[in-house]
Amino acid sequence: MTMMRIQLACAVVAVSLFCGCGGGSKPAAKERASWGAKPAAGETSVAASEPVLEAVPAQSEPGDADFPRGSEAFAELVTAAQANDGEAWTKAEAKLQELGAHATAALAARLDDENPVARELAAMFLAQIGPDAASAADGLLKLLKDESTFARVNAAAALSTFDGYAEQTAPILTALLADADENVRLTAATSLRNVGPAAAKSVSSLARTLGDPNPQVRAAAAATLGELGSTAVTSLPALRRMGTDADEAVVTAASQAIRRIADAAREQNALAIPASATE
Repeated sequence: MTMMRIQLACAVVAVSLFCGCGGGSKPAAKERASWGAKPAAGETSVAASEPVLEAVPAQSEPGDADFPRGSEAFAELVTAAQANDGEAWTKAEAKLQELGAHATAALAARLDDENPVARELAAMFLAQIGPDAASAADGLLKLLKDESTFARVNAAAALSTFDGYAEQTAPILTALLADADENVRLTAATSLRNVGPAAAKSVSSLARTLGDPNPQVRAAAAATLGELGSTAVTSLPALRRMGTDADEAVVTAASQAIRRIADAAREQNALAIPASATE
């Protein structure tokens, strides 16, 4: 049975997440954001633009009563995904969205589930929660070696939003830029924005990704290079070539990236000039 393809969209620095049943989500770097729908054909890619972040409302501390509620909602979500039941998915998703960070424990408990779809989805929703899901880090670290590519990339994307895991996730995300699945590549390209200086070794791989056949992936790679600032100065020639790209969103993302990198490089060079030299 063909599983539903799910795309969850949000946020300023987007991270595209999905499971083996397809789909994605885009939490902002180090932030939480709400779920949305996959852009229709012809619409501007969320990954290529910078939509307004709709933050998850502040909530009280999670309690024991939240675990069964989260477990039930997640079980319904997995069933809906496997049954290709969009209506059931929407209802289950709404329950998890209402719980927000309170669903962390229930999601973390499914990271070692025998069902790969459950592992993939659990990691995906933990990434959407963002830093408030940091208590699930141990389970996500184990998932980095999962047989499912989707589980691995979602786990890395989730960990990239937590402090202290950049060095572990950056190499994995960089390698996944060359994955056969375009959604995996999109997730990797956007998630690298979260790892800061650890992404310095990813610049050449991101520059190669500017030639990806998928315009959303190209735009995401360009935007990520822009976020890296002067660290990505070697990518400027490749970004300038994107000015003739057939996709307007890609051209815009590349143009913005060029400005950010150039501005950051000028600022860095100015700071490097000794004060005595300007007196």
